[in-house]
Amino acid sequence: MVTKRPPLAIIAAARRHIALVSEWTTGLDVTAYEADARTRYACERAFIAIGEALGDPGGKVDLAALAPIPPLVWDTITYDLAELDAALAGLEAALLNRI
Repeated sequence: MVTKRPPLAIIAAARRHIALVSEWTTGLDVTAYEADARTRYACERAFIAIGEALGDPGGKVDLAALAPIPPLVWDTITYDLAELDAALAGLEAALLNRI
């Protein structure tokens, strides 16, 4: 039997991975990021974990295949993660207000 995780746990899991990516990439530029295989790998795995936490309703998306090129991942780190984290924080707050 598969147990559904509570929404707050799902959001918390995604936000933990976002925080890790932010921590791992602080102070890096795209050149340093591309040169650091460990950081690239860790960030790409964190993106997979974020996707798994938030769910893929159809189960058809290969998240690792969506971002195999480091600059794409770097652009996401640089431009999109803060926005995603803010959206998740807002959702988390709304859910907490309903409790």
